[in-house]
Amino acid sequence: MGGGPAGLITGLHLLDEGISPLILERRAEISSTACAEGCDYESLKKIPFDSSPYISKEVDGAEFIFPGSHSFRSGRRGAVLDRSRWLRGMADEFVRRGGELRTGARVGAVEGNAVVLGTGERVEYDVLVGADGPYSAVGKSMGVSWEVLAGVQYKIEHDTSDMNDMKFYFDRRFSRHYAWVFPKKDMLNIGLAGKFGQLDGFVDFLDIKGRVVSREAGAIPVGGIPKRIVRGNVALIGDAASMTNPLSGGGIAPIIYAAPILCRHIDRLDEYEREVRKHPMFGSVVLRARNTLMKATNDEMEKMGKVVDGRVFEEMGFSDLTGALRHPLLLPKMIVIGRGMVPAMRWGW
Repeated sequence: MGGGPAGLITGLHLLDEGISPLILERRAEISSTACAEGCDYESLKKIPFDSSPYISKEVDGAEFIFPGSHSFRSGRRGAVLDRSRWLRGMADEFVRRGGELRTGARVGAVEGNAVVLGTGERVEYDVLVGADGPYSAVGKSMGVSWEVLAGVQYKIEHDTSDMNDMKFYFDRRFSRHYAWVFPKKDMLNIGLAGKFGQLDGFVDFLDIKGRVVSREAGAIPVGGIPKRIVRGNVALIGDAASMTNPLSGGGIAPIIYAAPILCRHIDRLDEYEREVRKHPMFGSVVLRARNTLMKATNDEMEKMGKVVDGRVFEEMGFSDLTGALRHPLLLPKMIVIGRGMVPAMRWGW
């Protein structure tokens, strides 16, 4: 396993099952990779760990913004985390409760019932959980491939006292997928799926001024769960299993729901895979919604935005789409996207 959210949350659940796992983390210390750091409260509370000391800013919900500044919002409350501190807090709790954590332990290969570290050391296992992110060494040993988007982000000093929503922008001028603005305490996470040149243009569009504290990049798996996430006594979870919300790219909530399933079936990994595939968050309806949205033009998205402008997602029904009847070719696409958003939002962002 790795020492990111997938490995640590799985490790804490395994301890609850009476199993003392070993986490192998390639980095020299526990720290966050590039991440917008947002999660809804309902999901966060399901981790066997108190995340509240690591919340940088509470948010009232999320706003989804389309070309022409049309938008709708979700009232699902959540938090933007100080993710590095959060991960270190979970790691400390994991060790305190009896788990073993080794840092600077990069897995180079999987051979039989052992992983081979970069140093050449062999570590034998009874069950191996690959929680080692996109391009997972464990996943590669299973023949898994990933569809990923490049994600780039700036952390920018900014007064966020009057910013109470996370914001997602769907606008081809900035990204072929989406961009985001997440408020933290005295700071903004501003990023998008794309390149830093695109991000610079997005920041200019927002007219955000402030010192750039950090510049981050990473891979966002968006292709949905691959054909195989279990082989014998080996299983994948988190980014290694492409477990992200295809619409938002969010990866924390999917881990939170998959980890207890894995731990309940740690001796029956085929059952883990079957149950995960049945979970609404990982259903094909969400992936179809994402593919439909990705193919939409800015003109189509502006028309979609006008139809739902000013509405609250949790209060919307089919009658709210009647405005799309003026665009008969657009209505089927909006229905596909709407159907996918229901489980995507019900189970976290």
